[in-house]
Amino acid sequence: MTPAIAAIVSGLGGLGYPTEALLSDYSFADVLSPAGETRRVAFAAFTQTPPSYRTAAFGVVEAGSGGPDLTELRALGAPMIFAVTGDCVELWQVHASKAASRMAVVAIDALGDLFARHAEHWSPRAIHRAKAIGAEPLAGRQFDFVDIGLMIAIEGEVHVKLDTLLRETLANVIDVRGRPNMDARLLFQATFRFLAAKILTDRGHESAANWADGNVDNVLRGIDLYYGLGTIVPSPRDRALLETVWDGIRTGINFQNISADDLAFVYENTFVTSEARAEYSTHSTPRQMAEHIVRRLELWRNLERVRVYEPFAGAGVLLVAALRQLRAALPLEWNDEERHHFVTARLSGDEIDEFACEVAKLSLILADYPNHNGWDIQQADLFVGDRLRTRITADTFVICNPPFEDFDADDRNSAIAQHDVSKPIAVLEAVIESRPAGIGFVLPSSFIVEKRYRKVRALIESHYTSVEIVEIPDDVFSASRTAASLLIARDPRTAADEPRITIRSSEVTLRDRLPFLKAGVITRSRSLTRWVPDTPSGDLWVPALHEIWTYLSDRPVLGDRLELHRGIEWSGPQASSWSREPEPGFEAGLHGVNGHRQFQSPHPVWLDCRPESARGGAYKLPWSQAKLIINGVRLSRYSWRLAASFDADGLVCSQQFIGAWPKEGVSNKYLLALMAVLNGPVANAFATVFTSDQRYRLTTLRSIPLPNHLPPEIAEMTTTYIRRLSQAPFSFDGDTAVQRLLAEIDSAVLASYALPVRLERELLRFFEGARRPVAHAWEGWPGLDAAPGLSLAETLTGHREQFSDNWVKSVFKPLPQSEADALRAYIG
Repeated sequence: MTPAIAAIVSGLGGLGYPTEALLSDYSFADVLSPAGETRRVAFAAFTQTPPSYRTAAFGVVEAGSGGPDLTELRALGAPMIFAVTGDCVELWQVHASKAASRMAVVAIDALGDLFARHAEHWSPRAIHRAKAIGAEPLAGRQFDFVDIGLMIAIEGEVHVKLDTLLRETLANVIDVRGRPNMDARLLFQATFRFLAAKILTDRGHESAANWADGNVDNVLRGIDLYYGLGTIVPSPRDRALLETVWDGIRTGINFQNISADDLAFVYENTFVTSEARAEYSTHSTPRQMAEHIVRRLELWRNLERVRVYEPFAGAGVLLVAALRQLRAALPLEWNDEERHHFVTARLSGDEIDEFACEVAKLSLILADYPNHNGWDIQQADLFVGDRLRTRITADTFVICNPPFEDFDADDRNSAIAQHDVSKPIAVLEAVIESRPAGIGFVLPSSFIVEKRYRKVRALIESHYTSVEIVEIPDDVFSASRTAASLLIARDPRTAADEPRITIRSSEVTLRDRLPFLKAGVITRSRSLTRWVPDTPSGDLWVPALHEIWTYLSDRPVLGDRLELHRGIEWSGPQASSWSREPEPGFEAGLHGVNGHRQFQSPHPVWLDCRPESARGGAYKLPWSQAKLIINGVRLSRYSWRLAASFDADGLVCSQQFIGAWPKEGVSNKYLLALMAVLNGPVANAFATVFTSDQRYRLTTLRSIPLPNHLPPEIAEMTTTYIRRLSQAPFSFDGDTAVQRLLAEIDSAVLASYALPVRLERELLRFFEGARRPVAHAWEGWPGLDAAPGLSLAETLTGHREQFSDNWVKSVFKPLPQSEADALRAYIG
């Protein structure tokens, strides 16, 4: 060890870094490079053991004559690197997406003073908390020298590299349909043992000597003995297949610097295939969803008493997330055994499926490297008896991704089923009645606003003072396209508390689905604190654009002007309910929403209108009268979801559409103006915000706010626009002109609402990047960025020219000198 490195190590020891966390000649996988090559530093300091990129604090390298090249060292995860050249020491800050920046240059004899000046911010505790991704309460504030973007980049690449390693390795023992060529359970058990052996080997654990020869039998036997697991003995055929799996894992990227809980997340997600999930009824919670739930529960606030319980644990992803959060909050001076004893005494779970229990237990063992077993994961049917209640105390935080379906008829005699026919509602009510310290649930998206959940939402409102709900879009679950919501409730209400509740409503938009899955990015959040009424309302959601809906709350609504009804349903197969050619008893109409656009309906087909074919009485509606036709199911998963067209041809519609007939006193001209309203930003935003599934509820559409007055020119502009649409296809100039016409219709409709400019701009931003269902290109409303203080109507009519050049100086003229002197003397 050179004198400079010895001085750096001494300085780090003086800051409190334990000897076992100061490692010489440290190797790690460069996960930020395409091939994941192994890199080395002369020395590395970690905030605690076991070492990983999450706990890396400092690296030390010996630089050549050309100066240090730190690009290849970013994957170490250390926010700062010392580069030693002779008697000179340079300190560099490492960044996620740009070159390292030099922070200081000192001689060896000045290192002691450098460490003394930065002792507060360079201590193991300070850096450990500063590096915690998204742990706002623990971090306090983000220190300038820690680039959280680097942590996020490393974590993302770790998961990609591990997932690739496992998939490529397991591809050798899986057929073309994704099914293992051997017993799936045996393969799963063996893969755990190989991963455990790999991490013990790469980290130089003494037990790795038992399988140093690479023999598969020695690996399986050695890990069984180390963790106290049951022995597995593969057949000769299976053993040959397992040899290829072990060879792929042990020759893969270096595990030494990889966080064990990352390995646990990827192990569960990669290995448990959709076939295995179906066979063994396991289900998975996306990692960032689990991380958000446990982070927002703030488990760290009462470590002495906290307990965490996961019913319906599945593969234990929520428990692994809780393990990470709790362990990060423990005293750094604790050793591995003390931390293991603490977390195993406080984390528990139940799951009905034996295989899923094993998945959860092995995932926790991996995440808790290098400790042995001891996890309380039990096989239990929580729909039988009162086990759910007995597992929960006043100090317990319950985290859960329950089954989403309803109870089968055979299951409705269970105690939990007495709460509700819906499994998530029944489980949630049973848990709340046990009065836990907090709850974190993954629930159907309909939980947010649907009436069937109002009772349980009111129960939450009465029991907790802090509630957050997160709206999750489609395509977040790996094995399902189902949208979901997250419920996080904490701080139980006491008799001494005022009847107040703080509500936080967060959204992940479809556009931010990947940033959420990669780094937990939340698109937007809204909060309010309000009084809880004597009879709790169950209103726990602050809707997007809520200031706008409050502002428009006294306006007329669509149901005041139009009579809305869903289209025809059939008792027989859908395929026989329509035809491209006329048939007896069939009438011209619209069957599917594909091709339905704003101001335009798709080409009509022929619908079965015979009474004997219909279910319900929609075929009796006055389809021959003038009306608006609105899609009854959303057209998109983005913000533009609603399209209305005018029909004077007597078209009938299937249940995929909604007919909207004018009430008394509503003329056809006013109907055209209402069509412009329904195709505009207010109606589309309202339908998007207040609809949680694919089908629109008539009650929601009837509640769309309308302007107090619609100027007649809106109908005239709409007529001109429709006439222009009939002249398609458009030239480039024609396409620009028709976009301008539509923007002018929107501006006239918005002007009739008389929204403050701030709220109007918030509304228009709601549609950024969303594709509009129109028959031509739509690039958004022009000129908004150039005139941020003007309404859309003012922008389109040229008002921004009034505010060009140095308009501020012409409007706000300076005071005469004498008056300015007098004002200055008065103010002092």
